[in-house]
Amino acid sequence: MLMVLVGLTVNCSAQRKSVETISQLQTQPYGKISEIGKLSEARASHTATRLDDGKVLIAGGMERNGVFFDNADIFDPKTDKFTQSKNKMTKKRVSHSATRLRDGRVLIAGGWSNQDSPEMSAEIFDTRTGKFTSVGDLNRRRAAHTETLLEDGRVLFTGGFDGTQSLDEVEVFDPKTNIFTLVGKMSNARLAHTATKLADGKIFLAGGEIDRGQILSSAEIFDPRTNSFSPVKNAMTAVRYKHDAILLVDGRVLIFGGSDSRDWRGQYKSAEIFNPKTGEFTPAGEMNFARFKIDGTTVLLPDGKVFIGGGSERAEVFDPRTSTFTKTEGNLGVPIHYASVTLLKDGRALVVGGYGNGTPTGPVSTNRAWIFKL
Repeated sequence: MLMVLVGLTVNCSAQRKSVETISQLQTQPYGKISEIGKLSEARASHTATRLDDGKVLIAGGMERNGVFFDNADIFDPKTDKFTQSKNKMTKKRVSHSATRLRDGRVLIAGGWSNQDSPEMSAEIFDTRTGKFTSVGDLNRRRAAHTETLLEDGRVLFTGGFDGTQSLDEVEVFDPKTNIFTLVGKMSNARLAHTATKLADGKIFLAGGEIDRGQILSSAEIFDPRTNSFSPVKNAMTAVRYKHDAILLVDGRVLIFGGSDSRDWRGQYKSAEIFNPKTGEFTPAGEMNFARFKIDGTTVLLPDGKVFIGGGSERAEVFDPRTSTFTKTEGNLGVPIHYASVTLLKDGRALVVGGYGNGTPTGPVSTNRAWIFKL
């Protein structure tokens, strides 16, 4: 009996040390974020797309309400410098989407070009010529939608806002024909939701706003082989929109932040994990900061951890092994909303633009940029 008690004492002591070690690691900053330069414009609700040569195309966005851009910046990670693109987009765009196609070109679509209604138009940025060229129209006007590259090279567009209501209609773009085709409807209209490509090529859609003040906790999966949707039986642990989600190395999906119907007053620190094998959502550790308006501000680092750079004055990193969030060293200075984060080829992350909590006349964006590195 004595031996058993001693053994238990040793095991408990080891467990305490393990917990203490994890606690110490969580309090120590992971990596560092530092300011590196400035864009040609103050931008928020822009897009940032890594090109085949490692440079980053930063397109459109807004300085403030009504001040929208049709120009773009190019970031060169070899020099850590920004230069304005010689050519402009065919339209001013805010809350649009962008995807690098298999051939290296970039498809840019939708968004607001004015304050009246979103665009149906789309265009292609050709990295060889540096020119933007019109490529036809979407079937629906869209802003705050998602754009996802499918395994077969087509591009999926889901949800968004047409100027009057949230959309449930889904369409795909075929780069071989430059044609947009409606392929079906989601089980719910969604805007400001997330779309995450799973390991099997299917697309996981979560949360969003179905109508003003009506936020969803539901999720569904799109199968590009059949152009069909299947509802996920279980709901998320909370209603979420203006959140973010990312595929982890092990095939699960991290979902975090966002807000409920109270918007600014309903921001979340909570996070959860979706397991595609079981269809279940389980709570993860809590973030250090409440965050929303963060879609596109998350990247998977080479070591399998997740860097989150938007929605707060501080960045943090999620470790899927411990399900914990750790602050990074360095301060952004402003709680950047609708910023962008891009993983560079060298493993660093580029954080660009965004706006703070606003002024009496509305939000004002920043032209600042930062780099995260280990």
